[in-house]
Amino acid sequence: MTHVNRPRTIDKKKKKSKIEIDEDLDSTKVIAKYLTKKLGCVFACPSFDYKKKYSKNGADDEDEGKKEREDDDVGDDDGGIREIDENVMKQMIEDLRERRIGGIYMPNMRWFSGEERVNEPVGGKLARELAKYADVFVNDAFGSWQPHVSTKTIAELLPSCAGLLLQRELDAMRRVLEPKRPFVAIVAGSKVNTKIGTLINVAKKCDALILGGVIYNAYLSAKYGVKIKGVDDEDVLLAKKYLIDEEEVQKKLLELPTLVESELLDGCGCIPENGKCTTTTTNNNNNDNNNNDNGGVKLVHVKDMKAGNSYGYINDVAKVSYTDARIVEAIKSAQTILVNAVMGYTSKGFHEGTIGLDELIFKNNDHADIFFGGGDTLQEFKSLSPASYLSAMENPRAYLFTGGGTVLKVIEEGEVGKLEIVRVLTEPRAIDLLTDEDLYSDDGDANLREIDTAIVPNNENDRSRASLKIKNVNAPGCVDFKNCDCSDLNDSYPEQIV
Repeated sequence: MTHVNRPRTIDKKKKKSKIEIDEDLDSTKVIAKYLTKKLGCVFACPSFDYKKKYSKNGADDEDEGKKEREDDDVGDDDGGIREIDENVMKQMIEDLRERRIGGIYMPNMRWFSGEERVNEPVGGKLARELAKYADVFVNDAFGSWQPHVSTKTIAELLPSCAGLLLQRELDAMRRVLEPKRPFVAIVAGSKVNTKIGTLINVAKKCDALILGGVIYNAYLSAKYGVKIKGVDDEDVLLAKKYLIDEEEVQKKLLELPTLVESELLDGCGCIPENGKCTTTTTNNNNNDNNNNDNGGVKLVHVKDMKAGNSYGYINDVAKVSYTDARIVEAIKSAQTILVNAVMGYTSKGFHEGTIGLDELIFKNNDHADIFFGGGDTLQEFKSLSPASYLSAMENPRAYLFTGGGTVLKVIEEGEVGKLEIVRVLTEPRAIDLLTDEDLYSDDGDANLREIDTAIVPNNENDRSRASLKIKNVNAPGCVDFKNCDCSDLNDSYPEQIV
C-alpha cells in the first residue's frame, strides 16, 4: 500500500470533499512493474469499481441511493473507491498463497473513500477489509505521517511493526532533535501558517536560523515595513508575532542580504544568474542591475529596504548572499545542519539560491551531520546539484529524509513518539499478546476464529471493539524458506542466508 499525491479536494463552502481518480496516471502500477522486473516475481495490481451506482436494484433514485449508502456505512459519496471487492481479491490471494505471484500492490490508498475518514464508519470498514487479507502490518512509510486508515487504524487491528526504512528515518530524526552543536537550521516554504509551529520549535533548538521563500519575504515585510507582492497581510502578522517580537528568534536569525526581484511571478522565462536576466541584450553592469530593463529581473539589497517601499515578487536569493561573512561562518562552524528548503521559485527558473546554498554547505563543511528534508527539498537537491547529491549519498554523516513534511511535523511535536503512526506501533494492545500457537495450527485447520483485537471508530462519538477474523494457517516448514541454511537456493542466492 502507498500514498500518491493528494487526489482529494475540499470545498470549504459546501464542507464536502471530492476524490479525483485518473487511472491513466496510476503510478502504483509503474511501481509494481518495477518491482516485478527487479525482484523477478509478479506483483499483481487489483482494480476496484469507483463508478458503481450505490442505489438499490440499480435505480437512480436519489433517496434510494442515500438509503443504500446509509445501510452500507459508506456515508456521502465523494467519488472514491468505497469497498475492496472480495471477488477481485480472492484469486490474487490464492495465487499469493500458492506463490504464483510475489505480492499484491493496492491502488493509491488516497483513492479510497475511507482512507482519510478514520473516525467515520467508512474508515472502520476499510480497515477491517484490509486486515482480512493480512496477518501482519509493517509500516515503512515515513513520508505518510498523517494518521489515516492505512497508516494507523490498520495497525490497531494487526500485529504491527516499523519497517527498516522507517526505523532508520526515526533514528535520524532523533539526531535532529538532539543535535551536535552548533546547529544551523535552514527552512523555507510557500506558506507561513503551515510552517510557523515548526519555526518556533526549530528556533528553540538551533543556534542559527536561515529562512527562505515566502516565509523570509513575510519576515522582511514585517521587520522593515515594506510591501512585497505575493505576501498576505495575515502572513505579515504571523511573522511579526512569531519572528520579529520573539527575542530568541531575532538573536538566531541570519538575514540573507541580497535577493532576486521579478516584476512577474513567472519572471521573463529565463534562468537568471546573479540576479540578472540571461536573455536580455542590454548590458547593465554599471548600475548594479537595479532597473527594470533587465527582463524584469533585478537585485534587491535588504540594507536598502525602507518602510513604505514596495517590491515586486521576490522569487529567489541571490548567490552573492552566500558570501556574507556571518552566513559563511555559521555554515563552516556548524556540527549539525538541517535543510528543509527550496530557496527560490525553481519551477520558473529561479535556481541560483538553491544551488548556491548546496554549494555553500558542501564546499565549506566536511565534518557536520547534514540532514535534507524530503519532498521538494530532495527533488530539487537531486535535480539542481547532482554532484552534491551524490556526495551526500556516500557521506555517512549525511541523511536524506523521504518525507519533508514528516520532518517538520516531528520537530513541531518535539519527539518522534508523539506521531500517531509511531505511537500506535509502540503502545501495548491485546493483539500483541498473541503467540505463534494462536496464529498457526499444526493440523492445518483453516477455520476462521474471532479475536477481539482493537478499538475501531464507528463515528466521532462512538468507539466500539471490533472482532477480526484471523485464519489458522499451516506453519511453513524449513524447505519453504529461501534464506534457510539448508535451502537448495543458497547456491544462487548466498546473500539471503540468515
